[in-house]
Amino acid sequence: MFSTINALLSGWRGWLLLLVAAVVLSRLLLTAYVIPSESMERSLLVGDYVYLSKLHPGSPAPIKRNDVVVFYAPYEPLRTAEQRTHVIKRCVAVAGDTVAIHQGRVLLNRQPAPVAGQPQLTYFLEVVAPGAEVQAALHTLKIVDNLEPGGQPVVSTNPETGHLGYLISCPATTAAYLRRQPYVRALTVAGGQVPAGTLFPDQVDFRASRARSAVPRHWQLDDYGPLAVPKKGQLIALTPANAAIYYKIIAQFEPNPGISWQQGTIYQYGRPLTRYRIRQNYYFVLGDNRHNSEDSRFWGFVPEDYLVGRATWVWLSLDPYADMLHKIRWLRIGKPIT
Repeated sequence: MFSTINALLSGWRGWLLLLVAAVVLSRLLLTAYVIPSESMERSLLVGDYVYLSKLHPGSPAPIKRNDVVVFYAPYEPLRTAEQRTHVIKRCVAVAGDTVAIHQGRVLLNRQPAPVAGQPQLTYFLEVVAPGAEVQAALHTLKIVDNLEPGGQPVVSTNPETGHLGYLISCPATTAAYLRRQPYVRALTVAGGQVPAGTLFPDQVDFRASRARSAVPRHWQLDDYGPLAVPKKGQLIALTPANAAIYYKIIAQFEPNPGISWQQGTIYQYGRPLTRYRIRQNYYFVLGDNRHNSEDSRFWGFVPEDYLVGRATWVWLSLDPYADMLHKIRWLRIGKPIT
């Protein structure tokens, strides 16, 4: 099917077909969204235009594990819909799940979780000699650096060994391939570590306050949790040990009067709040580019009523580093998002 679509989408006729498809699908209650950053690479690339199947608050099971979803940024203060920032990530845990990450591997309810998409980690690629051969290999393997002009990774020095190489992000299969190449000296994981106290719930409210959990956990990107995802109807016994997990829910997502944060405890009208019943479902999301994504590890849960839509397929893809003749990534058009 998709090979037929790609054959049709060439020249001006291709642009016309894309325009017609966009109009028709918009009338079928689908919404377009463009990928702005590398947090979902390689499942989604910078410059991909995807269609969203709109979600409606209160609908049964609006999203499932491994769905790619767009939602309002949970770390922002309350704003009108027009002013809110949209974020795209992969749902890895739904309400009622307990999620953990152990040595980079996602666990759900203490069991290894099925992995969808193409998750990737950040590595330092030490090479025998930097040069055109290595640059060509990285290009062939579709390894890019979105912070560099042209997307080409640049030579740097491994601070631990002093050897030359490249800081790259790639899936595990690509990493295994690189380790077998004669021009590679070593390939080591270079991401996963953030300053102590950076992640949720040690940091109570991402970028919005200096409130800290009374019981720090010191989790890291590749070793995180376990963390229970709140479920509608669940009755929570609040203590200083877990107050940071639920503060944003009680204060903003399910706004309650008289709420304040004092010395690691949630207060209501000047008294410690000891019990709370969750009023909606929540979700835990990750970026597929695990070491280059600010996601639930940083700011916690996504409320059900913040969900906007499920990403369904790529209707256009523009390479930000290509010239005009090669701007369109034809092979990505019509690609379903899994």
